[in-house]
Amino acid sequence: MTNRFTRRRFVRVTGGVAAAASIAGPGLVRAAAADEAASGARHVNVIIIGGGLSGLMAGRELQKLGVDSFVVLEARERVGGRTLNMPIGGGHIVEVGGEWIGPGQNAIAALIAELRIGAFDHYYDGDTTYDIEGVISRGLLPDVSLSEAVDFGKVAWQLDRLSKKMPVGEPWRMPDAAALDRETLGNWLREHAATSFTPSVFRLISRAVWSGYPERISLLWVLHYLRSAGGLLPVILNDGGAQDQRIEGGSQVISQRMASDLGDRVLLGRPVLRIEDQASKRMRVVTSAETFTADRVIVAMAPADTAGIAFAPNLPKPRQDLVSGWARLPRLPLVKAAMLYERPFWRADGLNGAMQSDRSPIQLVFDNSPEDASMGVLSCFLSVVECPHLADRKLREEGLKEELARYFGPKALDATGYVEKDWAADPWSTGCITPLTPGVLTAGGEHLRRPSGRIFWAGTESAKRWCGYMDGAISAGARAAGEVHASLKG
Repeated sequence: MTNRFTRRRFVRVTGGVAAAASIAGPGLVRAAAADEAASGARHVNVIIIGGGLSGLMAGRELQKLGVDSFVVLEARERVGGRTLNMPIGGGHIVEVGGEWIGPGQNAIAALIAELRIGAFDHYYDGDTTYDIEGVISRGLLPDVSLSEAVDFGKVAWQLDRLSKKMPVGEPWRMPDAAALDRETLGNWLREHAATSFTPSVFRLISRAVWSGYPERISLLWVLHYLRSAGGLLPVILNDGGAQDQRIEGGSQVISQRMASDLGDRVLLGRPVLRIEDQASKRMRVVTSAETFTADRVIVAMAPADTAGIAFAPNLPKPRQDLVSGWARLPRLPLVKAAMLYERPFWRADGLNGAMQSDRSPIQLVFDNSPEDASMGVLSCFLSVVECPHLADRKLREEGLKEELARYFGPKALDATGYVEKDWAADPWSTGCITPLTPGVLTAGGEHLRRPSGRIFWAGTESAKRWCGYMDGAISAGARAAGEVHASLKG
């Protein structure tokens, strides 16, 4: 397989799921040896903070570059970060974090080929269900009048054209960047849309893709996100877009396989409390379990999540502004839930299990059934901020059945099981998706990737291409490793 990703060309490995099941094996060290703790700080060339896709990819790349002295410190008792597999019976799992891959995502395509992990087409045969402005319709596209269709097409084209004026990965260099960063997507839509349908569809998109509202999200950040993905269509398309395929064995398998390859360099249960740059001396990293020293540090975390780490000396003020801006976002805290059924009954009704809405309690739904369709799974995204009546978990499970019945009929009430991940309650991730409010990107965006002394930054938010996606996490980790390698040689 070539490194270039094209649709339906992911390598398929027979027995991929069985191979993935063996990954959770040896090599992940959970506690420091007593004699090592007694002897003081352990020294390595590089400390990587974060055992998600980006941090593990940084370790993998360091190995390729000949840097063998490093550790990966992960706060959780698992690897994967914002990807997580949950068992649903019958040897199957469902992803309750990031899961999809699509055309143009060359970094993750190359990685899973290396790891001998397969992928399969997401199920999109049949009609999609839409709930826009209170009107439920089904088909390839929602029910729309000619004037509404023309208006949406015009505005989408204008937004797409505007995004292509931006230097990839450097939104602060775009002409009028400061003005664009002061404006929200909602304000821009009000100025350019001639019908109510267009802002409603973009509200659907912003809830589904960015977990936020158009009136709160920076226009510059939206343009940056679209530019990094190659435009609006790759972001919003399912079949042939960013939600085109799924990973055999679940997306967390990618991190598990990389961690297995890195062996005892990956240390779990190590939340980092403090990072000290001791001038001419070594970097000092303090965890809840022990202390390490290093020549360089890679922080592979979402910017907001680094707010829980004390830095000495303080980070540059633009970097601090970026972190604090990200941390105070009025985001919609996400719950990703999966309703389980004996079979994917909606397929017999000509439906593909997808639903998208601009205002219902459920932001969107996908058919997340196993590839062999041996059971049915509808995965739902929702925010309890928008539906406080579903704040209680038990009420949420029953309420979601009723919501799904609105779209897929009474059979949706006959669920056989339910699993969920409430990302708002996760102690180590501020959120799954992190859009920026006005002013943050131009205030500190240049420090997304710029090293802070001997501290280097990874994480999907720092990616030039496919920021916010698993592919962006992979490319950002590889980039940070390359920067560290060059710095060590220098």
